[in-house]
Amino acid sequence: MRMTPPINEYRAPTPADLQQLKEQFGLTSYEMARLFAVQPEQWRKHTGGLSPREISVTRAFFMAAFQVLSNEEIERIVAYMASFGASWNMDAEPAPRPEPRYRQRNEAS
Repeated sequence: MRMTPPINEYRAPTPADLQQLKEQFGLTSYEMARLFAVQPEQWRKHTGGLSPREISVTRAFFMAAFQVLSNEEIERIVAYMASFGASWNMDAEPAPRPEPRYRQRNEAS
C-alpha cells in the first residue's frame, strides 16, 4: 500500500495561471469550474478579488489526472473506489447551468 506523500511544498496556481489555462483550453468559466470539480459560483473566488482562494492540491491533482490518464485508467480508479464503498456514477448528467444572478443590459436599458 502506498501512502499519499505529505503536502509540504505545494504552490497553488495563481489567478493568472488559471486564466492562461482557461485560454489554452478555450473554456468558459463554467467549464473551468467543472474541470476542477468546484461549483460554478465558486470559480470566481479562485480567479479574482482581493484575496483569491487557492486551488487545493487535491483539486489540481484531480483535474490533472483527468487530463493525463486514459479512460481505462480512470475506470480502474473508480472500480477501486467501489471496492472500499465509494460509488461514483460518472455517466450522470451534470446539474443544469445556473441562470445569471443579474440581468444583462440591452440597448433599451
